[in-house]
Amino acid sequence: MLGAGGLLGVLGVGTDRAAAACDRPDDVIHLDYDDYDSWDDIYRLSNGDSETLDLVTDPVYSENTALQLQVREGNHWGASMHYDFEDGLFELTGRVRFGLDTGWGMAGRYPANCRLWNCAMALGGGSAGGGMPTGSNGWSNRMYITNRDSDPEGPFYLLSHTYHLDQNQDHDFIMDGEEYAYGQPEIVPGNWYEFKYYVCVNTITNGVANPDGIVRYWLDDELVYERTNFRFTEDHDDNIIDSNGPAGHYGGRYEAPQNLYAYYDDHSMALNGRLDSGPC
Repeated sequence: MLGAGGLLGVLGVGTDRAAAACDRPDDVIHLDYDDYDSWDDIYRLSNGDSETLDLVTDPVYSENTALQLQVREGNHWGASMHYDFEDGLFELTGRVRFGLDTGWGMAGRYPANCRLWNCAMALGGGSAGGGMPTGSNGWSNRMYITNRDSDPEGPFYLLSHTYHLDQNQDHDFIMDGEEYAYGQPEIVPGNWYEFKYYVCVNTITNGVANPDGIVRYWLDDELVYERTNFRFTEDHDDNIIDSNGPAGHYGGRYEAPQNLYAYYDDHSMALNGRLDSGPC
């Protein structure tokens, strides 16, 4: 079973990138929650309720502090949080530890889905809320968990949810038999997991988006999802990767059946490159 530990309580895409062939990022950012007094010193809140967020000392994955995010019974939000990139990125690799509280349950509707992470967002009306991407008004990829083919108490499964030019709210379940899935990793309440994600925007030819945008997910160092045919954007100046960060949003037309808590620790990002890249 995947998981370790327990919860107890500007380089243009499609151009010559000789220097980037080694995947060395422009910068690597490690967010140590121990270094901050409040969650809003780390992330920006765009949607939801600030009262659902807190830095806590238990449970934690490493050292002394983790981020707690609550979705209250009878609500959709939670919160949507962002670590913003001022100039935008063509590619982003991120890594975070996350876990669900031991009492996490998703009863009452099947399937039900809950967003846990904003992997990459170009901010705008086409990135969320049922909007349709046009190539210049935003797009997004977010990681969810789902109770599809699961018991109400889990284990649960992963879902990749994308707003792109060819479809808004595109769902790829990371389960056996699904086109872009590599297996069916389980998410067990009470366990910590390492989630790593890589997003690269598509190339553009004569103003038209090419179907070569990339999203990959790893869970505990195992590749679990890969899709390489996305058309995200037709504007490399103003419609690339603006942000990523924690999220908690339950359903769409249905609400959380109980109080739910997710925990996050050790968030790292490689800007325009890969984490743990080798020497050039």
